[in-house]
Amino acid sequence: MTKGETYYHLYSATMDPCSMVNDEYEKARLTWLCVGCMTPKNIAVPIDAQIEEKLPADPPLNFINGCGLGLVRASFLAALGPAVISRDLLIGRLLGPDGALVDDWVTFRGRYRVLVRGSKNISYRRCTDCGRHVYFAMGKRYLYPQPPDDAEVFESDLLGLVVRGDVFSRLALATWPKIQLDKLGVPTAPKDSLGPLL
Repeated sequence: MTKGETYYHLYSATMDPCSMVNDEYEKARLTWLCVGCMTPKNIAVPIDAQIEEKLPADPPLNFINGCGLGLVRASFLAALGPAVISRDLLIGRLLGPDGALVDDWVTFRGRYRVLVRGSKNISYRRCTDCGRHVYFAMGKRYLYPQPPDDAEVFESDLLGLVVRGDVFSRLALATWPKIQLDKLGVPTAPKDSLGPLL
C-alpha cells in the first residue's frame, strides 16, 4: 500500500433489494439506464425512482435490483454534512408504489464512481453501449488508482459508498447493524493485472 489515504467501503448486508415499478423501469430503459450493463448512464444528474415496496429493507443502505441505483437513508447521510453531500453526491427522490415520497430515503449517485477491486476470480468487460467498466473480483478488496483528491465520498461500483478515513470517523455505524464495512488501501499496482481502469 502507498502511504496516504485510507478509505472505507460501506455497503448493505441486505439480501432483500427493492424492485422498480414496471412502468418506471421501462421509462428508465429509454432515458437514464444503460441496457448494455444495466447501470445508470454516465450523466451527472440525480435520478428519481419509484419502487414496488413501501419501504426499503435493512437500512441505511439498499439498492434497486436490475438498474445499479443505490438507496440510502437521508438521516445517515446527514452525518457527512451538507457541503460534502452537495459537492460529492447526486441525490434523487425515492417514491413508493403509490407515488408518495418514501420517508427518509433517497437515491444516490456519486460525482465520482470508483471500482472496488480484488485479487482473484476476476471478471471484467467494457460495456459496448456506454463504455463503463463492468468488473467483479473476490479476495482482499482495494482501490486502484487512488480516487480524486477533490472529493471525500464516492459511489462504489458495488452499490455502496466509499469514504475517506477522516470522513468515516463522522459516521455512527454502531447504530446501523445492517451495514457492511471494508477498509480499503491503495496498492502501488493493481492485483488483478488490468491496469488503472480509468
